[in-house]
Amino acid sequence: MAKVREIWRDLVITLREHHLSGPTREARFLLAEVLSTSPSRIYLFWDHEIGREKMEKLYLLLQDRLNGVPLQYVLREWEFFSLTFEMKRGVFIPRLDTESWVEEALLTLRTRFKTETGIVCDLCCGSGVIGITAAYWVPNIQAYGVDISTEAVNLALKNARKLGVDKQMVFVQSDLFDFFKSIAVVQFDMILCNPPYVKEDDWSTLSPEITGHESKIALVGGHDGLDLIRRIINDSPQFLKKDGLLYLEHDPSQVDAIADFAIYSSFQLDHVISDYQQQPRATVFIKK
Repeated sequence: MAKVREIWRDLVITLREHHLSGPTREARFLLAEVLSTSPSRIYLFWDHEIGREKMEKLYLLLQDRLNGVPLQYVLREWEFFSLTFEMKRGVFIPRLDTESWVEEALLTLRTRFKTETGIVCDLCCGSGVIGITAAYWVPNIQAYGVDISTEAVNLALKNARKLGVDKQMVFVQSDLFDFFKSIAVVQFDMILCNPPYVKEDDWSTLSPEITGHESKIALVGGHDGLDLIRRIINDSPQFLKKDGLLYLEHDPSQVDAIADFAIYSSFQLDHVISDYQQQPRATVFIKK
């Protein structure tokens, strides 16, 4: 039987030969999965030997990864804002850039709702990471998670239960606000949204990891990537309280077009948030 240090070395070599980015990091994640530990702790097992059953599991995980399956789907979970979420093939994978603006939104929520209750909508919720993170770190809010995909809504509910915030949340399958148009008016204090915003023509230029495994409907927003963003900016005000906020993620190249949309809406553009690469990643609107 081989020791962990030897297996890790061989994993790094194999991943590098297949031109996967971050082979040392990915090797840690794969080994951590079979060792049932965190990636930062595999060094504690450095001189341990791995038995046949775990080696077989590692081999299957590695084959999926070498076949282009995203690491998040291979591991079936991923971390967002220090919380671990279950992932499922076909449901949008959360990106690090989203954390940049969610961090500010959480600080705003914590300031506004120290004692009173706030109502938040996670629109286009996917696996639920944004709304669940808000509910977890801001106990005084109630949150709705909304997605057009039933599969995504079911996964989001599962993640909410796993993290103990399901009592604070309601998940609905809906094409944006359609569900809320058919019931008594719900008004939110804040809408948090990471919508599809990839241009149709750009879909084929994305990596095979994305086009072969992630949901196109969760990523592509029409010919210019702005189809859903237009609808969201147009429809959101009727579901927001006075001075309510809309946090809207977008591609850095779309920031000017989105600012123009606000001119003809019931919103006032408040500010733009940059991601960790210092690119404009989200625009914040306030209801006039």
